[in-house]
Amino acid sequence: MDKANDYLKDYQPAKLVLATAGITAASILAYQAITDRDFKDKLNKKIFRSIKSMPGVSDIVKKERAKAKVELKKLFKTDVSNAHYTLPLKGINHEELIEEMKSLAKVDESHWADSKVSGCVYLGEKEHTKLLNEAYSLFSLSNPLHPSVFPSIRKFETETISMVSNMLNAHSKVVGSLTSGGTESIFMAVKAYRDFYKDRTDRPEIVVPVTIHAAFDKACEYLKIRIVHIDVDPVSYKVDMAAMRKAINKNTILVAGSAVNFPHGIIDPIEEIAKLAKEFDIGCHVDACLGGFILPFAEKLDYDIPVFDFRIPGVTSMSIDTHKFGYAAKGTSVVLFGNKKLRRAMYFVAPNWPGGIYASPTLPGSRPGGLVAACWASLVAMGNDGFLEKAKGVMETTKKIIKGLQSLDGIKIIGDPKAMVVAFTCDNIFYVNDYMSKKGWHLNALQRPNSLHVCVTAKMIGMDSLFIQDLKDSIKLVKDNSGSLPKDGTAPIYGSAHSVPDREMVGTILSDFIDELITPDYKPSQST
Repeated sequence: MDKANDYLKDYQPAKLVLATAGITAASILAYQAITDRDFKDKLNKKIFRSIKSMPGVSDIVKKERAKAKVELKKLFKTDVSNAHYTLPLKGINHEELIEEMKSLAKVDESHWADSKVSGCVYLGEKEHTKLLNEAYSLFSLSNPLHPSVFPSIRKFETETISMVSNMLNAHSKVVGSLTSGGTESIFMAVKAYRDFYKDRTDRPEIVVPVTIHAAFDKACEYLKIRIVHIDVDPVSYKVDMAAMRKAINKNTILVAGSAVNFPHGIIDPIEEIAKLAKEFDIGCHVDACLGGFILPFAEKLDYDIPVFDFRIPGVTSMSIDTHKFGYAAKGTSVVLFGNKKLRRAMYFVAPNWPGGIYASPTLPGSRPGGLVAACWASLVAMGNDGFLEKAKGVMETTKKIIKGLQSLDGIKIIGDPKAMVVAFTCDNIFYVNDYMSKKGWHLNALQRPNSLHVCVTAKMIGMDSLFIQDLKDSIKLVKDNSGSLPKDGTAPIYGSAHSVPDREMVGTILSDFIDELITPDYKPSQST
């Protein structure tokens, strides 16, 4: 320090300040001029890692993480009154066990039974739930891995794939597979493209909107594929097609879009994306996991729904969740491919295993046949008319919510939502969410921009007036208490997480959250 002071003694303080400010300004401008998102992210990580390694800073970070863990754990409402952390020395009586589970189920049901949950529970009608449970029970011991032992499961699976593909206007070459959910459907599609184009490139890349489901990021991280995120238009919130075109290179194997996307309920310009795919001879995936069972019926009801399915030349695969608006039990989805060769790239085969010849279409080996049976039962029981009726109610409620939002001062709707997901924002939006939570609503908190969304389900049909009134009251409460906003909700957590520039630290805190979520609250030393 003395040497530095001695070296700088002849410089006037004002010049030193101006020089430092100039260097800082130039550095910021240079940083902002970087357009390569991956490079900028890597630079961000290096900068923040250097800061966090400084003396004293690491201790502060540990303390703040500890505080965050405490706050996150408060979000759990786990009943630990009759816990089993080790195997009981003697098995519990069946009737007693079922009674305890019924009691726990009532608590869970109380959180969604009043229909104030965005997404999550998509139908919840007692008769339909009873059907799903009975269908599962009949085939609870079955496993699609053994088709010769359980031939009925093949019937359920192939017919489910056929019903879904026909609903999405599939041509004669379209084939598919059942998966455990949207994430696996997307994962298997990405894996299929990686292997399908393995002779073209050993450094595969995919180009997707920044708003596409995080399952694409997960798949690319697992499969060692580079994912290139394209920003959306700040007004329409649709992907920037000029930027998407520019991002495609010789290693690109796939482009994708959503119908609708999870954050804002926007339908990407699928026709334009598919046209790019055809031009560059690469794959085009449409993620319809969320909207796939609403959009086809909304179109039949004459709503303004752009074409998004296999009618578009260039669309080579789709994902659609049967356990959302298909009203099946949780744990089923369908992935569809434009031809058999592409689907075969999804498979895993092990012809030389000493345990015998082994092959599976998707990630798991054994799969619950009961879920396949319940999925089939849901589609057949609902039928075209049933899905049309539910879509009508969902769309009418959504349009009334949009109209109500437009009537509220200070509310801005994100983009132009066409279906059942509507995102909106206003001042102190996360505090508004906390007040909505106190009124029983469970909405989805979003970032970039900070906002909320409501996913209107069949269970929410007719709830539009109550939703708008509760939202209006919540906005007023935030305004009335603007000088002393509450600190006991999730707003401080969401607000802080969304504003922290060190995204790696946010990821660390998310991992802390998962640690707390799946770690027992207590570890006894012996069986009880």
